[in-house]
Amino acid sequence: MLVSTLLGGCSIWRGDDPEPTIDVKQAVKQVDSILDGTFKAIHPRLKWRDEPAHMSERRNSFTNTANGEMSVGRERHVRTRISKAKLTELLTDVDKYWRREGFEVTLLDPREPSIMGERSDGCTVNFSVTGFGDVAISAGAGALADRVSGDIEGEDGDKFPKAPNGGPDYTPDVRDPYWSK
Repeated sequence: MLVSTLLGGCSIWRGDDPEPTIDVKQAVKQVDSILDGTFKAIHPRLKWRDEPAHMSERRNSFTNTANGEMSVGRERHVRTRISKAKLTELLTDVDKYWRREGFEVTLLDPREPSIMGERSDGCTVNFSVTGFGDVAISAGAGALADRVSGDIEGEDGDKFPKAPNGGPDYTPDVRDPYWSK
C-alpha cells in the first residue's frame, strides 16, 4: 500500500506549473500578445522578426508518457542593432513592463544581460543577449493538446530578410537612439 501511494504520488508530480486550460491556437495568441505588449512598451520602437511558434509535449516525469499538455512558445529577434551602453536601459524597460503585467522575475542578470519571469497563470518570458550582442525576447504558455513536439502549422514566423552584401539580418536606422555606431 505504501509503495502504491508513493508511486501514485510520483505519477502526478507536476511541479509548480498550473494546468493549462486553453488550446494551442489560444496559447499562440496569448504568447503573441505578451510579445506585442513587450515591444510596444519599449521606446524607441525596435525592429524585430518572429521565429516560428513551437510546441513541446509535456511528459509525466515518472512514467515518461505524454500527459495531453503542451508548452507553446515563440521567440522574437531584435533586428535593430543595440549599443552595449543601451542594453541595460532596454533590460530595465522590459523588466518594468513585465512586472506591471504580473510577471514575477525569477532571474535578473544585468551582466549578461538576461531576465526571466513567470506569471501565476504559467506564462513565461525571457530576455537574453548572445555573445555577439543579438537580443532575443521570448514568451511561452501551456496548452491542452495531444500532439507531437514541433513547429505549429500556420505559425511559421517571418521570412529571413535579405540583407545587402550578405550582412546581418537587421535594418539599421541611424535616428534610433539604440543604434550603435
